[in-house]
Amino acid sequence: MNRFMRKMLTENTAIKVISIMISLFLWFFVTFKGQTETSIEVPLELKNTPAEMEVLRQSVKKITVSISARERILKDIAQNDVRVIVDISNVKLGENSIPITKSSVKLPRGVEILRIDPSTVKLFVDKKEQKNIPVKAVITGKPEKGFVIDSVEVSPSNISIEGAKRELDRIRIIKTEPIDIEGLNNNLTIQAKIDPEGKIFRAEKDTVNVMVRLRRH
Repeated sequence: MNRFMRKMLTENTAIKVISIMISLFLWFFVTFKGQTETSIEVPLELKNTPAEMEVLRQSVKKITVSISARERILKDIAQNDVRVIVDISNVKLGENSIPITKSSVKLPRGVEILRIDPSTVKLFVDKKEQKNIPVKAVITGKPEKGFVIDSVEVSPSNISIEGAKRELDRIRIIKTEPIDIEGLNNNLTIQAKIDPEGKIFRAEKDTVNVMVRLRRH
């Protein structure tokens, strides 16, 4: 019996090696058949911002994630199935370099991450502040001939805004979007949107009431 076993183990070595290689080839073929690569641009999500801080600027808003999966999986995958979420609970005031790792990327099962670009995001963090700012109505055009503007009232006349201290320090007044009174011959009451003018802040409300009173000239 022992002689028989030794014979089985030692004879036909070449055939056994070839059989193992074929088995490995078939395993790789079945495993990786249909694997496809693609890249998806995903919005960068920041979570756990410290309550007393505000992100003033960030170097990128979107991250390109290169992924690999079977064709049928990639075919069904939607952009919102891939998320890039970075925890910034430990940021400090000033400039921060935050790594974006594979653990930051949320993917459906069966999808592999190949590359993340960029792999770091720079955040400029400032102190959060709140302040009350006066609102000014922006009037364009002219009333009908024989009429002039008697008064312009804005309600509320001040609104509370919140944001990064450096950004709020630049704001002395908030304007409304233009209110056209061309050809007007009667008093006008209107809801007007506020105009951020490119500044970054959050306001307690995005519209104010404006009353334009006319009088005969």
